Amino acid sequence: MYNTLMQGLVLLVAGMGIVYLFLTLMVWVMNRFATIIPRFNHVLPDDEPKKKTRKPAPAPATLPHAPQHPAAGTACDADGTEIRAALPGAVLRVSVKAGDPVAKDDELIVLDVMKMETPVKADKAGVVAAVRVAVGDKVNTGDTLILIA
Repeated sequence: MYNTLMQGLVLLVAGMGIVYLFLTLMVWVMNRFATIIPRFNHVLPDDEPKKKTRKPAPAPATLPHAPQHPAAGTACDADGTEIRAALPGAVLRVSVKAGDPVAKDDELIVLDVMKMETPVKADKAGVVAAVRVAVGDKVNTGDTLILIA
């Protein structure tokens, strides 16, 4: 039993020695090649905030040609339909504009959902009453995308 304990202790000390040697080697490599790493600071500097490249979309109420509709989450008419986002994502393409006629299963919008293009199709035939999103907008599940009258 004494031999087994001594063997375990020797293996423990040897294992700790290997870990110590590995950590020492890592610190040496980081210190040795630290001059290489700052060369890439121009790619994404830490002290400079990220710039916004996209202008915010104007609110639908500020557009002079936008018709007044009820707030999101309410039905617009007895026969009107709100097309909502099934999944969160970003708007890649908007295939229709207000006033366009659409048939059932026509592509209205294409969303980028987890790096996949996901088309949003019309539930029914009708005329697009309003488009509530623009290309590049981020949408969440349940957000109103388009109103069809």
